Order: sequence, then C-alpha cells, then structure tokens
Amino acid sequence: MAMERIRAALAATVIGASGAAAQEVTLQNDSFTDGGEFNVCPCFVAGEEAAVWLTSPCDGDIVAIQIFWKSFLGGDTQKIEESIRIYEGDTFPTPGPLIDELLAPVLTDGFLNEFRYVDENQLIPLSIPVSAGDTFVVSLQFFNDNANDFSAGSVGSDGDGCQTGKNAIKLAAGPDPWKNICTYQGGISGDWVIRAIIDCGGGEPQGACCLPDGGCDDGLTLAECEAQDGFWNGPGTVCASVPCSGACYIPTTDACVPDFNKTTCDAVGGEWQGPGTDDCDSCPADLDGNGMLNVDDIDIFVTGFLGGDLGIADFDGNGALNVDDIDAFVLGFLEGCS
Repeated sequence: MAMERIRAALAATVIGASGAAAQEVTLQNDSFTDGGEFNVCPCFVAGEEAAVWLTSPCDGDIVAIQIFWKSFLGGDTQKIEESIRIYEGDTFPTPGPLIDELLAPVLTDGFLNEFRYVDENQLIPLSIPVSAGDTFVVSLQFFNDNANDFSAGSVGSDGDGCQTGKNAIKLAAGPDPWKNICTYQGGISGDWVIRAIIDCGGGEPQGACCLPDGGCDDGLTLAECEAQDGFWNGPGTVCASVPCSGACYIPTTDACVPDFNKTTCDAVGGEWQGPGTDDCDSCPADLDGNGMLNVDDIDIFVTGFLGGDLGIADFDGNGALNVDDIDAFVLGFLEGCS
C-alpha cells in the first residue's frame, strides 16, 4: 500500500509536469549534477571560446543551450558575455562554419543557465534543424576577462575525466587558435558543462545499444535495442564512448564482480549494475549520499526525472525515463539501506 501511494504521487508529479516536453532530449558530454563536483576555470580572456562537440540523436531542432556558470567564491554579479555560437561539426578541434549566434547572453552565478531565444527580448525562439547523426559545436565566447580572478564567474567541467574529441578552446589570437582542451597546457579535469536541447518532434531518438554478448550497435532506437534484448545507453550516445560491461552483484555470495555483460550476470543470478559501473550500490535510492532515505532523495529523483538526467533517474538502467523508473526508485526507497 505504501508503495502504491508513493508511486502514484511521483507519477502524477513527474509525468504531469514533463508531458509537454516529452520529445526534448538534452545532449551533454558532462556528468555534472546539481551539488556535484564542478571545477571552475577562471582561465579566459576576452574573445576566447569554450566549446563542446555534440551529436544529434534524431531528426529535429536545437531549441535551447544550457551553460553552468559559477565562481569559486559565489555571489558574483550577472555577467553579459559576447555570444553563444553554434557551428557545424568539422575536424576536431576546429569547427565548421557558424550556423547561428545568440548575442549578449546573461549568465548567473551558481546556475545552469538556459537560453531558448536568439534575441534579448525573447521574441525569436532558437530553432536550428539537425538530422540524426549530425555533429555540431556549441561554444561560449567571452567578453569579460576572468583569468586568475577567483571571484569571477566562468564555465567549468565535471571531474570524470576529459573526453578527447568533445572539448575544445579557442584562443583569442594566433594562427592555430583551436585547441584540444584535454591536452592543452595540462588540460582540464573533465568535460565542459555546456549542453544542447533537441526537440525530436515526435521522431525516435537513436543511440548506442549494448548487446547481450557484450557487442555494441550504433544508431538504434530504444525499441530496436530492446528487440535484441540489448541495453540502450540513451539518446545521442555512440559505441566508441560507451563501455558495455559493468559490475554484477551476486546476492547468493554477496559479491560484486566487475566486467560482466548483462547476459553473463543474469545467468549467474546476479543484478547487473549497468554499463561502465565498477561497484555495486547497496542503497541506490540514497541519492544525496547521506546514508538515510527521506524526502530529499525523492526531490532529487523528481528533479532528475524532469530534467531528463539519466544518471540520476534511470533506475531500471535501460537508457530511457518512464514509469518503470518510478517503480524501481520506489522499490529501492522502501527496501531501505542495508
């Protein structure tokens, strides 16, 4: 009875609030979540750009750009930077021609700032057509210097390691201004937290599918992947950056075994923890990591679900968010922490 009450409340909240944007997909290289590790980079001068390479999972339109902006000390005043630029993809780290530009974006310290209009009066919505598999580049061009100014807001990265081929910087001057920021002058600790939102317009997003034998196929929809008993890694993912093995928890021996594919884990009666995992979480519903289950964990789950954050809300591990994730979260919540 308790499970049904919690499940009904969560379903009403997340499905009711998210129904209007069900076809929007957030593309991101980073794994940053609110309150998680974020490494500010006060390292830019006017004219420089921080850029990410993203791949569309569907035929649709780019409708929004998101940039997390933060200062070391917090409380910096709002900053108006030069522009947000969207380029065609080309040979990394140099993008292709400029597609569109959002002038004078206003960035607020400590927030994931979202931009959906190309004009400051918010009259012209951002809408850039893209096709499934198209690679494009999103950058922020700086107007304000923030190099070595620890009170100034700036872009930054997560702490999960910098993925080469996805993060770049453009210097303000020089014959070869575009650099791979993973390696340039020591690199950064992770991926820039710069994202794009795609409206798939009813089309089915595509992504990497981990197959039962440990192999991987690119460009499959969730339904196509499930038809092969595969594990869909989410929209826009590619096999080149997806590990298809993970940790397997075996209840009979209370052991956590690494590097299993799902089929092998199922065969030994285990509980597969998902691609790329290396440990077994005994309390998955403890989303704030404080060892207790309470309303704070529910709030984090709902926020993650509404924001399309697979890292938080994909509780059944199939790369998509739906009512099954609500059921899995509620079950984990009621089971408690061992």
